[in-house]
Order: sequence, then structure tokens, then C-alpha cells
Amino acid sequence: MKKTIWFDITNVPHVNFLLPIIRKYEGEFEMVFSLRDFAETKSLFEKRINKPYIEAGQHQGGNKIKKLIGLLKRIITLQSQIPYFDVKISVGGDSSSPVAWWRRKMAVTFDDNETSPNWMYAPFTDLAFWPKFISAERLKKQFFNKNLYQYNGYKEDFYLADYQPDSAFLDKLPFEHYVVVRPENIKASYVEGRQSIVPELLKELDAAGYNILFLPRYESDRDYAQGIKNIYMPKEAVNGLDACYYADAILTGAGTMAREAACLGVPSVSFFAGAHLLSVDQSLVDAGKMFFSRDVAQIMQYLEHAKDSFFEYRAGGIAGLERCKQVQQEILDVLDQQIRAYLKSQN
Repeated sequence: MKKTIWFDITNVPHVNFLLPIIRKYEGEFEMVFSLRDFAETKSLFEKRINKPYIEAGQHQGGNKIKKLIGLLKRIITLQSQIPYFDVKISVGGDSSSPVAWWRRKMAVTFDDNETSPNWMYAPFTDLAFWPKFISAERLKKQFFNKNLYQYNGYKEDFYLADYQPDSAFLDKLPFEHYVVVRPENIKASYVEGRQSIVPELLKELDAAGYNILFLPRYESDRDYAQGIKNIYMPKEAVNGLDACYYADAILTGAGTMAREAACLGVPSVSFFAGAHLLSVDQSLVDAGKMFFSRDVAQIMQYLEHAKDSFFEYRAGGIAGLERCKQVQQEILDVLDQQIRAYLKSQN
């Protein structure tokens, strides 16, 4: 009888991240999928993975009480609707790891955001993957005490190792040269009272003659584009990696997309809205692969410099792909070893 892996997917970047693991175990294990209805998560899953899934939960906005109630409701939904499984794998795990713990099954998590309330799921996690750029002592204070594995790379390296650019991507856009703008997650738990800089940024980019590929996070973000001439908003989810690869620059409040661009060798600007820059992002800033600022004038100055240095950035990204493959192999080897050891112990 085949063993079963449950994949819980709650955010858009998780789809690309989990693909290498899904491909590795497809055919050997049965698979169960659960999705949270948030942004383009479902549409991207249907495009890239296209398997039956159980829908559970929605994003609860910025209200902390609603977030907590939504979390508890999602845990109950998952507990009642997820069928039998042997191993649970997710990025983060605030709602899925407690379910695995309750059923006495193995819970595997991947994360790189030390500013999130990770203590909520850490005690229920059996194997936690984190980049080495984040202090082990800090993670232990968040209760990642058992089976903490830290790899020498970025979370984005794991799936960029398999990335192949789609040459037809540009055919879907009304322009060949463009910059990507992705808003901050102002409603996230780690953001306290900050306003988006995107409305001002879009106006400055438009005035400077840039073509803008705008990727709203929430439906309300579309209002930022009012009055902007050189802007395109796709009607359905696009492959964020292709959007990064073919762009002249990435300007985003989303940490994942900023890191993807940096690893691909595309000029990357982060205007992350958290009180503190993540350790993984700071390491990229220190290495000169990412620019961080929430000052629109500084961002515009950086873009002018990046125009002259684009090919230097691109060369750095191409050189880094081999490193991505090494990171992926390291993670897959450790994951496979631990899963098989666990399953053997259950026989």
C-alpha cells in the first residue's frame, strides 16, 4: 500500500516552491492537496500542478482577532476534511502542523521569515528547514528545537534550480521592455500601521516613461493603477519567474519576488513593509544583489544606475544557477532521508 503525502499550500509562492518535491515523489506516494483561497494561489496551482484539492480557509486581512479566528477555523476544517496521510509538507505551517501533530504524523515545514509568529506552529513541527543566514539561536527562541536543519542558500534557490524561461511569455504582454511592480502585504501580521508607497511609485515610473507590469496582491490594489498610462494588469495569474526573468527590474514589497529576481540576476528593489528587513534579504543587500528602500526618490535613482549595469546583474544570475542546483540537491537528500527514516519507524 502506497504511503501518502499531504501538501498544504496557503500562498502563491508555495506552488513553485513545492513543485520539485511533488515531482520527486509523484508515482511513489499518493498525494493530497489543500489550498487557501488567497490572491492567485488557486489559479497558479491549477495551471502548474492541476491536481484535485481541498479548499480550506481565506486570508483574513489585517485584523489580528479575525486572523486568529480564521486560523482556528482553518485548523478545524483541515482536521475534518483532510483524509489519511503519513507525512505533511508545507511552507510555514500555522494551521497544518497542529493537524499533523494531533494525528501523530510527520510535519515538515520550510520557512525563511523569522519575523512572523512562527512560535505558533514550531512546537508541532518534526523537521524544519531554514536558511543558514538566520541565527539558529533566534530560531530556537521561537521553539524550533528539534530537527532544525539549516541549508547554505536561499529558499528560492530550491525551485529556481529547475527553472526554464518560457520564450512565449513576452507574447502575452503589450510591451517588450518593462519593470514589474508588486505591492507590499500591508495586511500582514508583521506590518504595523504603514501605508503603501505603490501609488507614488507608479506615478513616478509613469512620468519617467517606464512600462509597468503591475501584479496586484489584493483586489483593492487595482485602485493604485488609476490614472497611470503605461501599465498592464494581467487578467489571470502569470508565472512570476518568467515575469522576473524578462523584466528590466523588479520593484516589490514581496520578499519572495525580490529574492527570485536577485537570484536570477535581475535588478531587484525591495520596499518590504516590515519593521525589520528579513535576514535573508539583508544578506542579499550586503552582497549587492538587492536594493532596499521605501523612499521613492532613492528607488528611481537606483533604477537609473541599474540600466547601465543590467548585463552585470544578469551574468551574476546565470553564474548562480549551479549554486541553486546544489542547494536543491542538499534539501532533497535530507528531506528524503528523514521521511524514509520516519516511515520505517512506523512499520
